[in-house]
Amino acid sequence: MVATPRTCALLIALALSLPALTARAETREWPTKYVRLIVPGSSGSAPDVMARFIADRLTQKWGQQVIVENQPGAGGNIGVAAAARTAPDGYTLLFSQAAPLALNQHIFKQMPFSIENDFDPVIFIGDGPMLIAASPKIGVKTIPELIARAKANPGKLSYATPGVKNVPHLTGELFKSMTDVDMQHVSYRTNSQAITDTMTGVVDLVIDGVPALMPQIRAGNLVPLGVTSDRHLPGLEGLPLVSDTLSKFAISGWFAVLAPKGTPPAIIAQLNSDIQAALQIDELLVRMRDLGVYRDLSNTTPEQLAAYIRAQSNMFGKIAESAKIERD
Repeated sequence: MVATPRTCALLIALALSLPALTARAETREWPTKYVRLIVPGSSGSAPDVMARFIADRLTQKWGQQVIVENQPGAGGNIGVAAAARTAPDGYTLLFSQAAPLALNQHIFKQMPFSIENDFDPVIFIGDGPMLIAASPKIGVKTIPELIARAKANPGKLSYATPGVKNVPHLTGELFKSMTDVDMQHVSYRTNSQAITDTMTGVVDLVIDGVPALMPQIRAGNLVPLGVTSDRHLPGLEGLPLVSDTLSKFAISGWFAVLAPKGTPPAIIAQLNSDIQAALQIDELLVRMRDLGVYRDLSNTTPEQLAAYIRAQSNMFGKIAESAKIERD
């Protein structure tokens, strides 16, 4: 049989439409059962609270249960590794903080997963900036005053963080490297201990997330020196930015959703769209701010998230190398 021009045109049109038809079929048939959302953190933690709110909204939209599954441990590595081992079918997702996505590879000798090789980015959730605060006893009220005091007294000032080899710790190390000052790091088991010892002058500074420090700042027990975000944030407009003094100083804890590598692009696109819609809900935005997490509307696509993770990993790697942080 000889194909006519009309027949050829129809065949070409059909061939061109197949990818779109396949994509619509993939999303129309998914999800047909419950979806797991793995959180590599404990119940009640910031990622857990946000993940549960988003899970509730997705459950309502899809008519299928979205179950949050907490798998903490090893700085988040246990939960992320569990998600990496699942099938790329859209039925297991990862809601993670920054450390296992961009920092841990620079502080652990061995990693049970590779973010680039084992995951597809879905959507950036938000930034959780750090806050540098001082003890009222040292008489420092601004970042320039802190730098001057540290330079005049090398090795004499100390800064506290809850834990070691985490975002607060590396925030202090970034500050030291960008200002060429020498300060002593003091690691605490809990942020409450770190805050108490800073208020009483046992240590000079404390670096932690905004929610942990704000109650004592409002009470006058700590002096806020600078927020580490690259922009003024809602509700924090009265606080100075570290970048007001140190250009391009920006570091934070942040959160993102990823899927196992090879998840169909149509499902990734639907996840991005549906989670994006949930992130517009005022109730969630209020909860996020209470947790010290803020949306970045310039970073919304999977491609932007992939680039962001690479840039953040590169930044954390440079800080860890400069600070000579040994791998565990």
